[in-house]
Amino acid sequence: MQRQPTARDDVPPVDKATFVAAVEILDRELAKAGGVDPPKSLSEAEGSGEAAFAIGKTTAKLPLSEVEGLGLVEATYLVLVSGVTTPLVESGVQVKDTIVSVSVEGTELHESTRALDLAATAERLTAAIKTAEENGVAEIGLELNRLVELRYAEK
Repeated sequence: MQRQPTARDDVPPVDKATFVAAVEILDRELAKAGGVDPPKSLSEAEGSGEAAFAIGKTTAKLPLSEVEGLGLVEATYLVLVSGVTTPLVESGVQVKDTIVSVSVEGTELHESTRALDLAATAERLTAAIKTAEENGVAEIGLELNRLVELRYAEK
């Protein structure tokens, strides 16, 4: 039975300030786990004019054979990718991305994950994986948002 899109589909995208705050939390946690100093705050860098950020949209494929290599963490108002294997990086997924939706090619499954918590996002991913397996599809599609640093081109 096909799931219908949830009421969450009408939730507006996460704003840049919220995304930046979530990435900063993840940066601090990753630095702490790695025993290194955290990087400079993104909001400080943007406020001082050193950098500017925007939210970019991209897509990637998540091979079913690499599902275990995808780490997720819940941050305020969104779920961020916290870990990826080399094959996942090669397929287009990066640490600090947020999954906006999941889909399975050749099926009607297309589910929004915007504004969902970690458990609900994992539920949507699990449903997509199951649908892919049942239909002989080797990967699921991910729509991702990514915080992108904007830079001036060097002359």
